[in-house]
Amino acid sequence: MARPRAVLPAELIGAARRFDRWRSKRTTRRIPEELWSLATELGARLGVSRTSRALCVGHRALKKRVDSVTPTPPAEIAPSTFVEIRTSPEPMDRRGSCHVEFERTSGEKMRVQLGSACDTDLARLTRLFLGEAR
Repeated sequence: MARPRAVLPAELIGAARRFDRWRSKRTTRRIPEELWSLATELGARLGVSRTSRALCVGHRALKKRVDSVTPTPPAEIAPSTFVEIRTSPEPMDRRGSCHVEFERTSGEKMRVQLGSACDTDLARLTRLFLGEAR
């Protein structure tokens, strides 16, 4: 059920009146581009759902138009502080050695082969490779 127009912003009420006037006098089934532009601008500022209900236009059609004119801000990439260490079910090969591979977000890789006497400090090695000498 649509909300009463009294709780809508004045500009949305005005736009709804323009749509009502067009609907009462229309000669085509297609909404004129002038009205679509108005709906798109209001949808971008006031929300697609609210605008589509107030103007009685299709939500999908309005969303598609709003998305085409509203630039999507690029996602900010936060520096990674998590280090994932993946292991296979059997990390040791037949000779009793272990392989560890490190990869930076830039694509640089380091592969370490550890013998059966594995006393290497992997946490320290990881920090050195990632440039976090502590």
